[in-house]
Amino acid sequence: MGIKKLISVDENKIHDMSVQEKFNSTFRQIITMFCVAIAILAITIVSAVVSIRTIYNKYYTMNTIQADIRIDMQALAKCFLWALSSPDDAIRQEQLGKSNEKFSEFNDNIEKLSKVMDDTSALSTVSTDLKTVEANGKTLESMFSDGSSASDLFYYYNDTLYPSINVAVQDFKTVSTGSAEAAASAYKNSLILGAVMSILTTIIVVLVMLYIVDVKRKLSKSILIPVEEISKAADEMSKGNLHINIDYTSEDELGRLAKDLNDSTAVTEKIVTDIRETLKLVADGDFTHGTLHPNLYKEDFASISEALNNITDSLSDTLSHVRDSSNHVSEGASGMSRGASDLAEGATDQAAAVEELTASVATVTAQTRTMAETAEKSRQMADRVKDDADASARKMHLVTDAMIRITEASNEIEQVTNSIESIAKQTQLLALNASIEAARAGESGKGFAVVADEISTLATQSSEAAKNTHQLIQDTMEEIRNGNDVVAETTEALQQMQASVEEITGMIIDTGEMAANQAQSMDEINEGIDQISTVVQNNSETAQESSNVSQELTQQSEDLNRLINQFKLR
Repeated sequence: MGIKKLISVDENKIHDMSVQEKFNSTFRQIITMFCVAIAILAITIVSAVVSIRTIYNKYYTMNTIQADIRIDMQALAKCFLWALSSPDDAIRQEQLGKSNEKFSEFNDNIEKLSKVMDDTSALSTVSTDLKTVEANGKTLESMFSDGSSASDLFYYYNDTLYPSINVAVQDFKTVSTGSAEAAASAYKNSLILGAVMSILTTIIVVLVMLYIVDVKRKLSKSILIPVEEISKAADEMSKGNLHINIDYTSEDELGRLAKDLNDSTAVTEKIVTDIRETLKLVADGDFTHGTLHPNLYKEDFASISEALNNITDSLSDTLSHVRDSSNHVSEGASGMSRGASDLAEGATDQAAAVEELTASVATVTAQTRTMAETAEKSRQMADRVKDDADASARKMHLVTDAMIRITEASNEIEQVTNSIESIAKQTQLLALNASIEAARAGESGKGFAVVADEISTLATQSSEAAKNTHQLIQDTMEEIRNGNDVVAETTEALQQMQASVEEITGMIIDTGEMAANQAQSMDEINEGIDQISTVVQNNSETAQESSNVSQELTQQSEDLNRLINQFKLR
């Protein structure tokens, strides 16, 4: 259970950790295990180095020193043998001198050996035996100096010195054997320690590898699964799908990110739904209110709510002005129609008067004797014609005034349509800015690009409607200008008729005084009557045209009112 806990990670424990804590916790365990492995490996290496150094500095040195002493002892025995067997005294003294040098070397080597040898008892034995050899050698040298016989020297060497040398050699063999055994034991212990430490290091490395594999799997599961869920949700959002739900719950950063993303998409979906419903009402012609749920638009979304409210307020205000202007146009057209009807009636009266005047002229031609009476009647009739002409002139002035008012109303309507076009352009600019802001927001802002496109479409439709209204007003203005031309011509004809009537009146007054010239006057009267007939006919046609124009203008005003009444305004 302990090993399993050591090489595995508690998945439930790291689930709610932050991402940094997950990595810190797992890598801390990995680093700890690696440090233990490195420590064991270091201990192994240090132990091996210490063992090798001990073997070399102690046992190798001790073996080398005792070997040198043994070699020196052999050389010492050889020097004494040369001294015993040499007939030359000089050679004998040379060999004895060499033997004294060996004694000095023995002391140096014993001192070196005491530094590396732990067995003080064996060291004491060896030192004592070497001193015995040195004492025996000194005795043999003195025997040479005393002139002892060769036999005495030989027997002393054979019976005393050489046996002491053999004892010392045996002592050093014992030391050499102990040193070799100690070196072998140290070597064996070093191998055992190295093997044990290597096995422990291998076990820890294997445990670290198993722990790393388990950490990799569980960390991948703890991090990659929520990342894949969030990535999938973000991909759905980039495709315009806001109906997402990230099924991941944790207290780490990814869990909080998943929760925030769920909340964000939920709020965005509500805002998009509200914008869609608001734009649907606007498309259906309902401008009575802006956003349906203004509480949804917070922070950066507040500008969208303000834009929608501004659009509905501006369009409602503009269409209200258009409706008022259309009503003024309708009223002006009705007044113009009534004036045209009065003008037609006046023209009819003028035609009747012309017929009566023609009959009067015929009577004057037939009845010269009653010329004065007829002239008086003609004067009276001319006065009535003059009054009728004055009335017609006044009515034409009223028609002219009505046409001027209609022109002013049409100009106001044209200004309103220009305002609608300006608002539509501002709306398109707002939609473009919204598209730019959505693109700047990256993947999470693609859902708002759809909203910007819908606003742009509405602005385009508003602009198109404004252009159509503008075209309608231009057509109306063209018809009004035509009506003004007709009214101007009618006014000029009435003025001509009034002048003709005044001339006829003057002629009738002078009829009694110009009896001699009656024939010539009658010709002038006939010509004047023809002119009056032509003018009256023109007046009648002009009045009919004015009536038709006013009726058409009235119909267009009613159509404009019907179009405007389709919208619900504040």
